[in-house]
Amino acid sequence: MNTHDSYLPRRGFLQAGLSLAAAWPLASVGGREIHGQQNPSPAPLSVPCVNCQTDLTALLKPSVCLFSKHLGWIEDYERLAAQTAEIGFDGVDLAVRPGGHVLPENVERDLPRAAESMNRAGLKISMITTKITNPRDPNTRRILKTAALLGIRYYRRDGLPWSQSTNPLEQIAELGPDLRELAAMNKKYGMFSGIHNHSGYDLGATPWEIYEMVKKLHPEQMGSNFDIAHATVEGGIGGWRSGFRLLAVEKRIRMLAIKDFFWQKVEGRWEPQWCPLGQGMVDFKTFFSYLQEIQFAGPMSMHFEYPNAGDTEEEKKASLIKDMKKDLGILRGFLKEAGLA
Repeated sequence: MNTHDSYLPRRGFLQAGLSLAAAWPLASVGGREIHGQQNPSPAPLSVPCVNCQTDLTALLKPSVCLFSKHLGWIEDYERLAAQTAEIGFDGVDLAVRPGGHVLPENVERDLPRAAESMNRAGLKISMITTKITNPRDPNTRRILKTAALLGIRYYRRDGLPWSQSTNPLEQIAELGPDLRELAAMNKKYGMFSGIHNHSGYDLGATPWEIYEMVKKLHPEQMGSNFDIAHATVEGGIGGWRSGFRLLAVEKRIRMLAIKDFFWQKVEGRWEPQWCPLGQGMVDFKTFFSYLQEIQFAGPMSMHFEYPNAGDTEEEKKASLIKDMKKDLGILRGFLKEAGLA
């Protein structure tokens, strides 16, 4: 693999990102229009294109971000930004989906507000997690257009339920028209959608399935939000490695989800159990050496799915914050060791 032609840090992404910054230097919200669409926000705000960075050194490093789902009890964007900054993250992977911090139907009003709050805290919205699957859903265009205006380039697209009575390749072929239409929208708005590999019976549970979904689409528009823990659940010792290589050689891995797990027998069945970073079965040393090879410089979304100590909700929240700081420190150590910090 030619790491000097790597996907994010150089050439295509850098040029596209700076072009986007020049094209959309300011997102106007409030009583004004966003490219022809009236925004219902009652208060005029001006949100700089906070993600359209001109600091080239920052663009050459991964952005470690917190998946906002884990602070779901904090609804106020200022508080969310302050807490995320206090923990020590570079930014946030903001849930823009039903039940998330930004509801899809309110994206034109609320995503700029969230971006401004993050900007004031010295953070950025590194990526957004969505439920986008249908390119003809009116909310799809609203989300992509608003994100693009704010300089947010990356969004997570979930997999789909797999009909176990259907040949997966046939089902993937049926998705072809929707995926092509979504890729065309991504091209229009300068966006990249990473399909999340979620272990289990979702279509796209393995990197190989995701490769089949995206192989005919341009790597600037669609690829993988590579979840190393879920890939290890499905790929064990070698499957995740070959899957990573398959996607990486075509420059499809531009986003990551980070967590850890171990296998445990529960009521007679082996099931994956989430755990603190570095205490499970994920081979982070090998994984980060692969990231160094491809000079990965995209968003890394940290997930915290394991139980927290405490009897009351407040005790559990305090324990979660403590766990986040500890896991973040461990991740920063991995990055430093791999030469990616």
